Amino acid sequence: MSSNVDEAFDGVAVAVGVQSAFGTPHASVPGLTTPLTLADGCVLGDAESGDAESGIVIPNIVGIHRDVAKVAASFTESADAFKKTDVTGFSISWIMQGNGASPTPVVGEADLSVIIPGLEAIFESAGLIGSTGGAGVEQDYDPRHAGSAGGATIYSTWKIWHGDLAMVFSDCLVESLEFVSTSGGFVIATANVVVGTFDTATAIDGFTFPTIDYEEMASLTGPTVEGVAFLWNETHGFETLTIKITNTIEKFGDSNVATSGERQSQSKRVITVSGTLYVETTDSDAHFQNLISPTAPTADLSFQVGTPGATPINAFKFFVNNLQAKDLKYARRGSALVVELNEAKATATVAGGEFQLQMN
Repeated sequence: MSSNVDEAFDGVAVAVGVQSAFGTPHASVPGLTTPLTLADGCVLGDAESGDAESGIVIPNIVGIHRDVAKVAASFTESADAFKKTDVTGFSISWIMQGNGASPTPVVGEADLSVIIPGLEAIFESAGLIGSTGGAGVEQDYDPRHAGSAGGATIYSTWKIWHGDLAMVFSDCLVESLEFVSTSGGFVIATANVVVGTFDTATAIDGFTFPTIDYEEMASLTGPTVEGVAFLWNETHGFETLTIKITNTIEKFGDSNVATSGERQSQSKRVITVSGTLYVETTDSDAHFQNLISPTAPTADLSFQVGTPGATPINAFKFFVNNLQAKDLKYARRGSALVVELNEAKATATVAGGEFQLQMN
């Protein structure tokens, strides 16, 4: 009797790159083979998130079928007619960090695109565009809009390896990008990816799981959430804080699109803040007054994680502008009064002005 030979589970890994246009996969990501580095678009995940301590949630591959009539004079099901595949539940989480460069300093040296291009590609696909900042080594990431370079929608190509299997997904968008800050811990970012095209005719079996040098993502620990000078109306601390960019992704039928017959694009964006904030006694009802105000909000939220301009570069600052409270509850932490904020909304009067992630 012959015995089974199990395929080894060598791990899970991904690489990602920005496409020049819808329907045009990234030039190098589909053909990547071992060995790889950060320059190839690889991203090191957070081991406490995702599947198999990888930070990556391995997606479900779903067959899309059309029902076929049952066998005559019975309740017996016929095999359904296969149309295509859909890919769902794909995400990656990582610890937020700087690019690890030694600053000159020159404005823009905190740019992610050269040292960690995979993170740059995720931000681009989530609708954040990088540009040179105003001081120090600053590189700013602002929400895209119709007037941004490259337009409002930027697609990405992903390659995922598990065991000796490798799959390539193109025309992808990031449906949500979430930054979860925990005091005394790290900022954990999570990107939920909506896959546009999966060409099942391309071989997925017989690949060698790559060896990957994660370089700065492995050698540099992200900055800790401490001494961040959290500001909204006044300076006060938080226990946890979540900034979430939610992009509405719509799919449309298109007869000229190969393998799927449909295209997808971003049609809306909402940026929200949720968390538990300590109430400052000098203005204890500030959050309540923000919620009930009949006028548009003007108070911006900001906090700095890590030391700007330090060597190596490993710091960033969040700006969530004109924040409007929508839902809050007062509660207790020890002897302190806190307010639990639920999905306060970032607003602006100019396109793309509601948020900025500053790498510094």
